[in-house]
Amino acid sequence: MERSPRTRRRARARSLKRKPAPKPAASTPWPTIEAFLDAEEGDITIGAIGYNPSLGYTAVASDEHNMLVALVRRSGETLHQLLDRLERALRPAIDDQVFTDEINAPSPPITKARRR
Repeated sequence: MERSPRTRRRARARSLKRKPAPKPAASTPWPTIEAFLDAEEGDITIGAIGYNPSLGYTAVASDEHNMLVALVRRSGETLHQLLDRLERALRPAIDDQVFTDEINAPSPPITKARRR
């Protein structure tokens, strides 16, 4: 006795294992930035710094106490690339207090002047 095609499909469908539901994707390609903003831990500002037009555009992440990351947009860098760099710099700043500051130049070391 031969089964009908309809019966074969049903039998085959029952033998397949269901795949687990896919995990929902992050709503942005920047999950650290998104979590930082969702947790209301601080602010992220993107724009020009008025007092120094030579810097161009910047991205700054800060909490209520510290400036965590301060990046200057590089020549030819897209906004997306700037946000990628902010994403990579923000996690170490939050977790390990490793801050990135491209805006403020480091202070030169203090040395004693030589007398002649």
